[in-house]
Amino acid sequence: MSDDLVTGLLPVLGRSLKLGFNVFDVMHHGLHEKQISNVFRWLLDTEQTHDLGDRFLRIFIDELNLALVGSEPLPHGSYLVRQEVNIAVGGAGADIADLVLESEDAVVVIENYFTSDGHGHSYSGYLAFSVRDGKRGVVALLCRDEDASLQTLGWEDAAVLPYGRLAERLLEHVVGDRAYQRKNPDAYAFIEQLHRKFVRGRGRVGDQEVLNFVVAMCDTGEIGRYQEQPQDVAAKRFADDLAVQAKERFGEGRDLLQRAKGRLIAFSEGPLKRQLNATRGEGFVLGVNARLAGIYQWTINIDVKEESNDFGQPRLQLKFGPSAWHANERDPSWTRTVDSSQADYSRLFLTRPGVKEVRQSTVSIYDVLEGLEPADPRLHDEIIGLLSEN
Repeated sequence: MSDDLVTGLLPVLGRSLKLGFNVFDVMHHGLHEKQISNVFRWLLDTEQTHDLGDRFLRIFIDELNLALVGSEPLPHGSYLVRQEVNIAVGGAGADIADLVLESEDAVVVIENYFTSDGHGHSYSGYLAFSVRDGKRGVVALLCRDEDASLQTLGWEDAAVLPYGRLAERLLEHVVGDRAYQRKNPDAYAFIEQLHRKFVRGRGRVGDQEVLNFVVAMCDTGEIGRYQEQPQDVAAKRFADDLAVQAKERFGEGRDLLQRAKGRLIAFSEGPLKRQLNATRGEGFVLGVNARLAGIYQWTINIDVKEESNDFGQPRLQLKFGPSAWHANERDPSWTRTVDSSQADYSRLFLTRPGVKEVRQSTVSIYDVLEGLEPADPRLHDEIIGLLSEN
């Protein structure tokens, strides 16, 4: 097998980066929790125009029960669906839950966010509201991305329901129902696009994408596999060979990222801190750490002394690899980002949480691996520029 097969094929193995038509993309929908809450309220309400009756509600309760391992299952039945409910009890300040389902026997209080994160809401408050009338109470996190490391302060006990899993179950339920599709073509199209948005992520592979794959097989010297018989055995052998090489390359990639992280922490705690303190005054850099986990773990936090208090967030961050890509391409928390056509993820990225900005650095990951000179001023100059402009 060609040594560069994985590198040669990766760009064409996925679906096109050009999204097919999707109403969510056209309306810029699905980028804010309120928008998605509107969609799920519509689906959960048995009297709505989707004409599903209680089919999605039953799916939702079933998935909730699967997430409640070892607990008494919630009953099916009639649930009142409310949105933007103040769940604070006992005269406490307002705490707004995105959705509340309530039946004669049970109450489900739902926090909807793009990650499985209570993001400042009170889990104990949500739970107290759900059981206030002696009913069976459940707190649930509805989210796009599940990340257990973000579930703290009680939220680790919440049931987690990713959008994708619910969309998958719903589409499975109606995809073979020809009568429903004929009677409700618009609702069915909406459900299919909901699935595409949160499960498939983009449109179907077209002829051009398939042709690109064949050309890549030619370029990597693997096209001879098409003459092997039987074809199903040849396809499996190709997949197995590719999987072995991909697994090795994936592991090597993670090792490389960790080495870069270690070197970047050392440079930030040493030369970069000294440079910034020399420019802005001794004690300007309050601390450097890299405590984040999950997709955020390739992030170096730099706390600096400023007049403003960015709500306890680190004043500056250095991001690279997966963390830089996530901040720039996927995380709606960042509103001032680098255009995707200009983003180069072989480089470091500077972020400033207080102003929700992401910038691309001239310093590359390879530069970090090679070892930045103690006097290298590039990160210092870029950070000072970022602070000065904001």
